[in-house]
Amino acid sequence: MTVEALSSNVVNYLVWRYLQEAGYGNAALHLSRCWIRDPEALPFAKSVQPHTLINLLQDGLWFDKLQAEAGNVEQRYHFGRDHGRPYSVRNGTLLTLDQGIPAHELAEQANGAVQEPPPKKGVKRKKGRTNGLVETRVSEQVNGDVMDVEPNGATHVTNSVRAESEAVASEAESPTVAELPISTLSIGHSTEIQTEVIADLAPNTTFIPSLKDAERVVHHTSWGPPEAPVLLTAGKSLLNIHVIAKDGGKNSTPAVNTVGLKLPMNKYNITALSWNSSTEVTVSAREECVNETGEKMMIDKLIKITDGGDDYQVISSTAGLVNTLRWNKEKELLLSISTDGERGSIKVWKNSNDSIPAWIDFTDTAIFDALWISESAFVVCGIQLFKIYEIGESLTTQRTLETQVTWERLKFEPTSSIIAALGIDGQSSFLGILHPNDSINLQTHEYPDQYPTDLDFRSGTTTGLFDTAPFGKSPSPPTLLTTCAMSGAVRIWDANAPFKCLKRLPTTEDSQAFGVAFSPNGALLAAAGPDAVTVWDVEKREVPIASWRAREWSNDKWDPGVDGEFTLGWDPDGSRLSIALGNQASFPVHPLNLS
Repeated sequence: MTVEALSSNVVNYLVWRYLQEAGYGNAALHLSRCWIRDPEALPFAKSVQPHTLINLLQDGLWFDKLQAEAGNVEQRYHFGRDHGRPYSVRNGTLLTLDQGIPAHELAEQANGAVQEPPPKKGVKRKKGRTNGLVETRVSEQVNGDVMDVEPNGATHVTNSVRAESEAVASEAESPTVAELPISTLSIGHSTEIQTEVIADLAPNTTFIPSLKDAERVVHHTSWGPPEAPVLLTAGKSLLNIHVIAKDGGKNSTPAVNTVGLKLPMNKYNITALSWNSSTEVTVSAREECVNETGEKMMIDKLIKITDGGDDYQVISSTAGLVNTLRWNKEKELLLSISTDGERGSIKVWKNSNDSIPAWIDFTDTAIFDALWISESAFVVCGIQLFKIYEIGESLTTQRTLETQVTWERLKFEPTSSIIAALGIDGQSSFLGILHPNDSINLQTHEYPDQYPTDLDFRSGTTTGLFDTAPFGKSPSPPTLLTTCAMSGAVRIWDANAPFKCLKRLPTTEDSQAFGVAFSPNGALLAAAGPDAVTVWDVEKREVPIASWRAREWSNDKWDPGVDGEFTLGWDPDGSRLSIALGNQASFPVHPLNLS
């Protein structure tokens, strides 16, 4: 097996990144000055994830442990339990160029000894202090040389491929600190990023018993409103309400009470659903019937379930195959989207007791998603389709956005009135933003990761990791939009500044992410797929605070290889998560007291 060779550039870059992430800004400055002018310009820098050095070391320790166990020998690396103070005790001063203070002066204030930049014409400067230390550079150690690892663990630098006539930069030619592209480096307690433990959610998992009946398949899951914190599961011949106890007591599993909701049909498939209130749900169901001659027929119905499931009312038997239902709470309007695969049908029901919709329209291409964006307006998207409607005395088109992209998923943020969408065009995926400051143009950006799958908004002013304008001078606070992809990465964007990516967060073990969602209060972010769940505290740190792995359970509890729809959701108070795959549903967090 070939092991990738480590060059001094790779090692130095990982150390340089660690020093920044751990809060040792002055040390990072020293390393950069003595090594290379712009570490981020190295060809591999963009592919290095946050905290790679720590992860690399931890993987090495784990390998050492496994190797020792396999060979029945002692581990080679022992550091004991007492590692001293876990955090930096410095004063927390920010070492940054954003304050307009030259980097060399900031470094002086942090008691750092750095070389002064050359004086600029017409500018008076203080003469810097020296600490009497003399820095030397060994000409034989050329950056970029391969480091060979000997069997005994010793390292040496091989001969450089550089020609003997190629000059090595001298000390006088080395870049000055003022020219270095310095990031905002925090000197303080940011070292906790590296030391805090990632909680394991597995011990607090509650499972809903899997359905073994092939005739009953879960296609949809949805948490109810705050007044009804129950989980609704729906699909093929299936419509259930699950009430999960908050506390199962010491060393006991919380109780799950499942109630089946009755519908006026036998063999059916729930194609869409929407909560109207804590006691009402509207569903679209396709029923399979057989006529007098034995011919199979499909009948689509809109049904309102009332009184907490004790009663129901058929709204319409002519709505068609509905793939989306959206309830307008303020105006009590029901929006239904149907498609025949080629064209889209829009129907708005003014009164759920009426059998005929109040407004109808059709599109030339299929519609895949729709959302209410005000009391009287909604947006629809689909195949080369992005359109906004307004309801008045009639249903009118407010705006039609030109696009060649097939848009599949929509999200709306009411505070900022920003609409975001995910779509595809040929082999490329796209993120779209419709901002109120440019309401006639749908801005698009080719998605940087493979196979994006989901998106969600978190609105409002942020601090901590996402305070993108220091010193409180931001004219427009960021509106956080998160997206995920099957490639195993979650991105957080500032939707107020399309397409500014604030963070790229790898999932647990780079597992696929099919769903992503902020908690109702916006404090936590979860991404999940069949193999793992990852939870971050978005205000405190980039490293996850909790994770859940499917491999910790037997396949009779959770089988990640099952075919079926995957869903992720938070309960209304943000204390629990739910994930579902096929006929499996579980609650990896119960309760989630991690924020």
